Amino acid sequence: MTENAASNLADKELETTLDELPVLLRGDRAHPDLEGELMRRHDKAEQQLKNVAEYANTDEEKALVEQIENSWERYKTLWSNRPGEASEKERELFDRRLALFLEEDLLRRCSNLLEYNTRQVKESSDADHRLVERLTWGLLTVGIGAPLVGLLLGYAVARRLHQSMLQLSVRIRDAAGRLNSELEPFQVGSDLDVTALHRQMQVISEEIERVFERLRQREREVLRAEQLSAVGQVAAGVAHELRNPLTSVKMLVQTGLEGTPPSGLPAEDLQIIEKEIRRMEACIQTFLDFARPPTAERRQTDLLAVVHRAVSLLEGRARRQHVDIQTDLPQTPLELLLDPEQIHQVFVNLLLNALDAMPRGGELRLEIRPTTDPPGARVRIRDTGTGIPAPVLARLFDPFVSGKETGIGLGLSICRRLLEEHGGSITGENDPHGGALFTFTLPK
Repeated sequence: MTENAASNLADKELETTLDELPVLLRGDRAHPDLEGELMRRHDKAEQQLKNVAEYANTDEEKALVEQIENSWERYKTLWSNRPGEASEKERELFDRRLALFLEEDLLRRCSNLLEYNTRQVKESSDADHRLVERLTWGLLTVGIGAPLVGLLLGYAVARRLHQSMLQLSVRIRDAAGRLNSELEPFQVGSDLDVTALHRQMQVISEEIERVFERLRQREREVLRAEQLSAVGQVAAGVAHELRNPLTSVKMLVQTGLEGTPPSGLPAEDLQIIEKEIRRMEACIQTFLDFARPPTAERRQTDLLAVVHRAVSLLEGRARRQHVDIQTDLPQTPLELLLDPEQIHQVFVNLLLNALDAMPRGGELRLEIRPTTDPPGARVRIRDTGTGIPAPVLARLFDPFVSGKETGIGLGLSICRRLLEEHGGSITGENDPHGGALFTFTLPK
C-alpha cells in the first residue's frame, strides 16, 4: 500500500510538471526568461522521471515507464532541433507543435501510468480492508472461543484428575494388602481428601522400605550361598591344578630315594620342586582370596604410588619377555579412598594377564586419567597380545572362565569383586588395533 501510494504520488508530480510545459510553450512570447523557465521544467521532469522509474516494481508498470521514457527522449530530440535564429513566428509555430506532442503523446502515457498506479492503490486498499476484517473476526473468535475452550478443558482435566485419584486410592489399598500393611479407612466420594491419600502413601513407602531391606538381606544371603557353591567348584579346579605339581614333586623325591644309601636330589631337581611348590602356593592363595576375601582397609592413598609398586614388581619379567611397558600418568598425585593392597592386587592380576598374552614380546600400555563425573580415576591397560577368544569374552568375569591352559579362571572375577566393593566397575574387550583392553574406574 505504501509503495503504491508513493509511486502514485511520483506519477502525479511528473504529470503536473509536464502539464506546465505546454502552457509555457503556448504562453506569452514576451516573457523575459522563457528559455530559462522551460529548461528548469526540463530538469525537474528529468528528476521526477527517475523517481517514477525507481518505484516501478511490476512488469506492466515498467513497460509504461519505458514508454514515457521513450516519448521524453523524442521530445528532447525535437527540443534540440528548436530553431534559434528563425523568426519569432517560426519559433512560435515550432513551440506549438512541441506542446501538441506533449499533450497527445507524453501526457497521455503519463495518464495511463497514473491510472495503473491508482488501480494498484485501490487493490492494495481493498486487500488491507479484507485482511483487517479477517483479523477482526479472528480476534472475536479467539476472544469468545478461548474462554469457552478453557472452561471445557478445565472441566475435563478436573474430571480426569478426580477419576485418577479414585483409581489411585483403590490401588494404594490393593498395594497395602499385598504388602500385609493395614491402612486407615478411606471414604471414596466426590470430595477427595488429598491429605488422607498422602498419609496412605507414606505408610506404603515405609512398608516398601522394610521390604526392600529384607530383599537386600536375602540378596546377601543368596550371594553368600552362591559363593559357597562356587567354593565347591573351585575345590575341584584346585585339586586339578595341584595334582600335576604334586606328581612332579613325588616323582623327583622317589628318584632321590632310590639306591642304598639314597642318592639325594641334585640342585636342578630342588629348583623344580621349589617352583612347583610356589605354583601350588599361588593356586591355594587364589582359592583363599576367592572363597574368603579379606576385609578392606580403606584410607586416603595416592593411586600413582600403587601403580608404580605394581609396575616395579613386574619390570623384571617384562624385560625377560621383551615387553615394553609404557605408562601415561598424571603429573600430580591422585588421592583416592581405597585399600592399597587390594587395588595393588587388581593391577598385578591385570598386568600379569597382559604379560601372559605376550610371551614373545610386545607393548603394554597403562594409562590413568582423573575423572570429574563422577570424581575419581579411569584406568586403561592395553596389550598387543593375541586378544580375548570369543567364547571367553562373553563370560570374561565369571569364575573358572579362562583362556589360558594353566589358568584357574578366578583372577578377573576377584578383580571385579574388589573394584565393585570400592564402588568402581571394570570392562574388558578386544582392541580394534589388536590385543586386549581392560578399563576400570575408581571413585574418589
